[in-house]
Amino acid sequence: MKNVFKRIFHFVFVILSKVKTTFFSKLFISFGYLLKSEGFYNHFKVKSFPDRISMHQHLSSSFVNPKDKIHFMEFGVYLGQTYAIWVAGNKNPQSKFVGFDTFTGLPEDWGSEKKGSYSAEGNLPDIQDSRSNWQVGLIQETLPFYVNRISKEEKKVIHIDVDLYNASLITLFYLQPYLQEGDIIIFDDFFTFTKTTHEFKAFCDFLELFNTPYKPLFKCRLGHLVIEIQ
Repeated sequence: MKNVFKRIFHFVFVILSKVKTTFFSKLFISFGYLLKSEGFYNHFKVKSFPDRISMHQHLSSSFVNPKDKIHFMEFGVYLGQTYAIWVAGNKNPQSKFVGFDTFTGLPEDWGSEKKGSYSAEGNLPDIQDSRSNWQVGLIQETLPFYVNRISKEEKKVIHIDVDLYNASLITLFYLQPYLQEGDIIIFDDFFTFTKTTHEFKAFCDFLELFNTPYKPLFKCRLGHLVIEIQ
């Protein structure tokens, strides 16, 4: 019987040895972050919205006073659906709105989503508001220069929807020196089942680099989390 188990084990081992080790490492890492993100979702006892549109509408019209002066920054604009909600919802003439995007789609594969997905064919959203401007290009090329326009004292609302790990971490890294108590960060793909090593992992790594206190405000089962800097 012992020899039978040895032969079975050896047979399975030979088969598995032909599979690249990177497959297992990526699989286990992804599964680990999936468990961690689910832990976050269940631990955060906050109001849950059915979808991102209703969540952004509530944030821009009720949670954040429409009369407040804000600096709204959206990273990953695509067609500008959520961006337009904030521009329309805020009535302060001194508020600033800026959208960061290449408008040509993902610069690399994002899980099952291929490079070039979510392309607006280079077209900017038709937002007719003098308070709005666009930063066109990769975030690592545009944000380092834009941060000079950010005041730490101003109320900031940051929407991160860049999908990819590198872009998410770069965004958080460059904004970190300007974050203050009361600033809001909206993550668009925080809770996912297949892409846990991107936006969620970037946030986890950001917290490892910078001890940034925060509290969760709202969540959405479709992936979204809203936090407030403490």
